[in-house]
Amino acid sequence: MIDQKIFSVSDSTISFPSAPIKDAASFEKKSASPSKIGAISQRTSIRNMRNLLSSAPVLEPKGKYVGELQEKWQFPSDHLPIGMTFSDLNIASWNVLDAHFMNWVTVENSQGLNRSLIADEHVYIGDTRLTVRDKHVAKLVLEMVSHPTHPRSIISLQECSREFIKELRSQLPSHFKIIAHRGDAVIIDKRLFDIKEVRAESGVFSDEPRRAFQDILIQRKDNKELMRLINIHLPGRKDKPGRFEFAQYIARTFDPKRTTLVMGDMNFNEIEMSQALKQAFSNRSPFSVYSPYCTNIDPDHLESKSIDHFFVHSPDGSSVTLNAPEQIMSELAPIVSLLND
Repeated sequence: MIDQKIFSVSDSTISFPSAPIKDAASFEKKSASPSKIGAISQRTSIRNMRNLLSSAPVLEPKGKYVGELQEKWQFPSDHLPIGMTFSDLNIASWNVLDAHFMNWVTVENSQGLNRSLIADEHVYIGDTRLTVRDKHVAKLVLEMVSHPTHPRSIISLQECSREFIKELRSQLPSHFKIIAHRGDAVIIDKRLFDIKEVRAESGVFSDEPRRAFQDILIQRKDNKELMRLINIHLPGRKDKPGRFEFAQYIARTFDPKRTTLVMGDMNFNEIEMSQALKQAFSNRSPFSVYSPYCTNIDPDHLESKSIDHFFVHSPDGSSVTLNAPEQIMSELAPIVSLLND
């Protein structure tokens, strides 16, 4: 069911029946005119009341119309990173925007950002395929792993170019390991974890059978707990079954005794992803869905949307705290405000 596990949905997005019903008697009075009372049984009236009272709240995804933000967007990617603290671990996920896909921003102006910082910094350095924006993104990743209050021990990244990964490897402290595959990457602090197994799963998506995602098994060095990490950049076509196929993969490979953290750019909002999990797990998903705030702009309607998520399953109920923008990186809070306030 879609319930308390969508921790990102605020009370203001929940719609209840407009007129609450206090008791059976008042309901019967409102439900039947004097001329029809004899035709409506008490049992039918009470049944109708119970059906109305038991109606599930209608959950609406976060987001608002933002229009073309252009120069207001002083941030080097069209996605915003999200962060959480799981138990005592600080974790983040971010689609950093591959420079090879820059026409989406600079030429098509699909999200109203072709005069933003993204375009301004899309400048190749010398004869390399590395851009000024790539170096800016790498700097912010370095800031995340050395944050004064919330240093990241795990970061999942999507849309990473080879040049960006090479730059990041040259800059990261030696105790961090980058595991990269076809544009996705996971950064892991080797002081805290041993890496036990690394897989790139493909063949899951019927529409894009070659598209892969990372499925990694790590072990904490302090308590020997095994943890499964899945880093995903989900196919985003609304008319294709990608989100349901991914949820089915999670359900098919699920181990209830193992901590599992799924994160990434999922291209569907928090309600849509929760529905996919609900269906895959026959209405009783063991995962909590965390969507801290809107992270991207819908190109069709220029509305903000939340499409970067964490799914968390913790057998022992370890705590999850969503991080504020300033707990992730210094440049983030003003851009979060553009999409969410």
